[in-house]
Amino acid sequence: MGHAWRVVMENVRQKVGTDRTFKATSNARNEAMFKEATEFCTHLRVLERDLRSMHKEIDAKFVNLRNILSSPLPRAFEEGRDGAVPCAEEPKLIGQGVGLEVLQQAANDLKIRLDEDVIKPLRSWLIAYRSVCDRMEKLEALRLELDSRRRTVDSLTEKVDRLDKTQPAPQQKDKHEQELEKMTQLLHHKRAKLTRTMHAYRELEQTVFNSLNTLIKDTGVLRDYTGLSLQILQECYQKGYAAFSTATPLLDYNSTSDNLFTHMQMMDNAPVRVGAPSERSRQQSDRRVARKDALGLYAPPSDDGGDAGQYGNDQQIQPQMSGYGDMQHPVNPYHGAYQPSPNATRYMTSPSPAAWQNQVVQY
Repeated sequence: MGHAWRVVMENVRQKVGTDRTFKATSNARNEAMFKEATEFCTHLRVLERDLRSMHKEIDAKFVNLRNILSSPLPRAFEEGRDGAVPCAEEPKLIGQGVGLEVLQQAANDLKIRLDEDVIKPLRSWLIAYRSVCDRMEKLEALRLELDSRRRTVDSLTEKVDRLDKTQPAPQQKDKHEQELEKMTQLLHHKRAKLTRTMHAYRELEQTVFNSLNTLIKDTGVLRDYTGLSLQILQECYQKGYAAFSTATPLLDYNSTSDNLFTHMQMMDNAPVRVGAPSERSRQQSDRRVARKDALGLYAPPSDDGGDAGQYGNDQQIQPQMSGYGDMQHPVNPYHGAYQPSPNATRYMTSPSPAAWQNQVVQY
């Protein structure tokens, strides 16, 4: 019987289960380890795919960011003799003074570090996994060949025993002895092949076990590489943020400070920007605006930039109840939320929670 045909037939026999008394050779430990390693391999491939996708997205965002920062700011125009005349001769760039080459370098460094420090080790594990896959296929084929040879030897052993116990007729004695000798020689030949196949199977089975065991122990580093990938991403954004350290002031444009990026503090090993006090918070005039409902919005001295461009932390409502004694009146916290700015521009601000908590609000 040919080797390939022997393997195919044995595979069919074991799946169908024609011989219930035959016990197939076990490869349970390698099969169980290989199954879980395959499940882990799925997670590893997802991580590799996400890292590559993440790099492409960040690179595209940095390209868009460079294009945005290279764009001109809109200018103010006045009426002239020949029509609209710009107040400034040359338009200023949005990213005036920003190191655009630093943004490009940050994206390049991200790709290099992800490839060398994270993706390359992960690919090494995947290559080792594919090598184990090939060995598992060879081991399974060798196991089926071993079981097929076991069946052959068992069948020949039964036949030799039956011939040995048979008492032939005198005229059939010579023929019987020749057949018995022939079967005995064939049995010895098949047993020798079975022994060689068994040794080869045991050796390969142990090799696969050692490979899987090493492969499984190496899976613990996935957590380390996952954390390292996040650290590399953080460093990429920090390098990109450093490009703004050379930004120059945009004269004639509203800004919370001359340079937003020179006031740096550290929190949890990460740089934190602290903007300078805004122009609005430095003004000496009273911030409260008289209203019919005796409500006023003001910006505290700590106003440092805020949620409406140059306006600062959540605006506060100061209810003034003079003339009403202890009488409490419901306050609509958003009634005075639109506050005229020094530039006669309306901005939506947020009221202080203390002004409206525990009150029945009527709209």
